[in-house]
Amino acid sequence: MEITVKVILGFCYGILSATSLLLNIIALFTVFRLAFVLRKNHVYIIAFFNILSDVLQMTMSTFYLAPSIVASSFLISTVKKSTWTMVFGSSFMFLWYFETITQVIMALNRYVIICQQKHKIFTFTTTILLFTFLIPFCFMLMYNSQYLNPCCAFVFDQEYLSYSYYSLEGIPNYSDKFDLPLNASSSIISAICYIMIFWTVHNSTPTFSSVAGEHQKAKRNRDIRYAIQFSLLLVFYVFVWVLFRVLPILLANRHVEWFILVPTFYTINCTSNAIIYLGFNSEVQNNIFPQKLLSVLQFIGLAKQESPKFNMSMMSVTNQSRASVGPVAHVAIRFIPERKHQPFRSIGMVHENQQNVA
Repeated sequence: MEITVKVILGFCYGILSATSLLLNIIALFTVFRLAFVLRKNHVYIIAFFNILSDVLQMTMSTFYLAPSIVASSFLISTVKKSTWTMVFGSSFMFLWYFETITQVIMALNRYVIICQQKHKIFTFTTTILLFTFLIPFCFMLMYNSQYLNPCCAFVFDQEYLSYSYYSLEGIPNYSDKFDLPLNASSSIISAICYIMIFWTVHNSTPTFSSVAGEHQKAKRNRDIRYAIQFSLLLVFYVFVWVLFRVLPILLANRHVEWFILVPTFYTINCTSNAIIYLGFNSEVQNNIFPQKLLSVLQFIGLAKQESPKFNMSMMSVTNQSRASVGPVAHVAIRFIPERKHQPFRSIGMVHENQQNVA
């Protein structure tokens, strides 16, 4: 096989997408544990489905798009649009719609919790039900875009080292006319929610700090951290879909190899979930490894061992003291508080003395 620029770019893109896939798988299992095993917070349910979408996207990029670029072939078909290439393109569009609407869900979740202080709307059950309805809804959007519209289906295109719409001469791109407003509205709604969140936090911080207790402050700070992490994900998402629209226009008169930037930036977007959760979320970091494996890593010095925390409150000291005292088999003297007037106790003692004398 001749080593060309396209082959080198395809090989490099395969390494990038495989690295992203590995990071997302690590984050996926950790977030799954937090969401469904430990049930730390319902936001991890949202994060789980979002990362699951990235895992599936990177699986297709690693095992189909990158090899097809290296081989300069569609691999599963001799033509660009066929039944199997449509399967990959339709899977991409389904996951893209899923991620687009998930961005809105994440933003509305933080807005309801932080600004409206309504914690009962997004519970474990309601969040699961929300995604249960979201999956068939995104499937209907994908089916309409890929199969019902006269033009134009979305496909993986190794000829452009990227993705493309399979256009038909003389027919407008109905799919693109639907996708552009959807992407824009999702970004605008999410951005408005985050602006409202940070504005509310900025105005209420002095009052809240003077009134709330330590538990409420910790919970509020945690919710704000989640909002910051979600807003960073939105920035990556907006950056990618805008580039997806702009780059083909900017690169129209350049060499086709430049189009590798489109899937590259999208891979970076899919990796941002894993990087943010693994790098900036302390709960995810503490649950990356199972406890037994973590103890082994701590023993060999590859993981930091946490220093023990002691609660020096009066209650904990009392409980520790009780736990440290073993059971007493025989007690010689029973302590009885001294009282000035104990008629019944005195009668009992006199009666016992008389029996002893007899």
